[in-house]
Amino acid sequence: MKFDSNRAWLDAIAAVNANRQVLVPVAGVFFLLPTLLSTMFLTEVQTRMLEAFGKPQVVERMFVDNLGLFVGFGIGGLLVQCVGYLSVMALLSDRGRPTVGEAIVAALKALPTLVATMLLTMLGMFLASMAIGVVLGGLLGLIAGTGVATVVTMVALLVGVVYVWVKLSLVVPTVVNERIGNPVTAMVRSWRLTRHNSLRLFGFYLMLAIGYVAVAFVVTLALIGPVALLAGQGQALTLFTGVVSGAIGAVSSVILIAVLAYTHRQLAGPSPEEISHTFE
Repeated sequence: MKFDSNRAWLDAIAAVNANRQVLVPVAGVFFLLPTLLSTMFLTEVQTRMLEAFGKPQVVERMFVDNLGLFVGFGIGGLLVQCVGYLSVMALLSDRGRPTVGEAIVAALKALPTLVATMLLTMLGMFLASMAIGVVLGGLLGLIAGTGVATVVTMVALLVGVVYVWVKLSLVVPTVVNERIGNPVTAMVRSWRLTRHNSLRLFGFYLMLAIGYVAVAFVVTLALIGPVALLAGQGQALTLFTGVVSGAIGAVSSVILIAVLAYTHRQLAGPSPEEISHTFE
C-alpha cells in the first residue's frame, strides 16, 4: 500500500481535536509535569556546569555529585513519558473508546515490551555500528586515508540510524493496537508495515521535525523573551520557561503519537474490531 502522508496528517489532527478532553489531562501528567519538574530541579546544576565549561575536573566533580539526580530524572522521566506515549496511543486506538484509566492500565501492561524493544534496538545498533566502524572504516582507511574513512563511516552510521528509526517507527502502535507482547515480533511487524514506504515516511517525518523546530522556536521566543525582559533572571523565569517548554513538548508528543497511530492504521488496514463495527 502506498503511504498517503496528507491523509495521515489530517486524520491525526482530527482525532486529536475529537479526543482533546481526554488527551489534555494525560498530556499534562505524563509530558508537561516531568518537563516542569526537571526544569525546576536540574536548571541550577546545569547552569553551574555550563559556567564551569573548560574546567573538566570541576564539571566531572559536579556531575558525580549530582549523578543520582541526573539518573533519577533521566530514567524516571523516560519511563513516565513512555507510559504517556502508550496511554495516548490507547486512547486513539480503534479498539473501542477506553477511559483514561483503562488507557493507562493498557499502557502499563505494554511498557515492558516497549522498554525491551528500546534495549534491543540500542544493542543492535551498537553492535552494527561497531561492525561498520571496524570493517568500513578499516578498508577505507587503507585505501583513502583516515580522514576520508572517518567522514564516510560517520555518514554511513547516520544513514543507518535514520533508516532503522524509520523502520521501527510503528512499534508503539503495533504493541498497543495489535496487542503484541513479544518485542522481537513487534519490531518485525513494524519493519514489514513500513516496507516500500520507507522513503515516503522519512520525508514525512522530516517535514514534521522541521515544522516542530520552527514552531517551537517562534513560540518560545515570543513567550519567554518578553517575560525575561520584564522579570529578569530568577525562579519565576525558570518556572515560566519550564511551563512553556513542557506545553510545547506535550502538544508535539500528542500530535506525534496521533500521526503514528494513523500511519499504522493506514498501512495495517482496519482492525477486526473496526470491521465488525462496520457491519453492526
